Amino acid sequence: MNAHREETTAEVWATAEAWFKRQVATLSAALGPSWPEHRDWIVAYLREEVRQRLIARGWRPRDGS
Repeated sequence: MNAHREETTAEVWATAEAWFKRQVATLSAALGPSWPEHRDWIVAYLREEVRQRLIARGWRPRDGS
């Protein structure tokens, strides 16, 4: 039986980055030619989603919020 181990900071960031990149790829493909028009707000939304997921794991933002 494998014991549960904590992910390292690098592993957590790598997982978050991979998720973010997959979402951007999926959404840019779905939006096609209109992607540039929506890119800025979608990227901001996804960054906030990553931030919220990390906070839910117990991480605290640098700004303390």
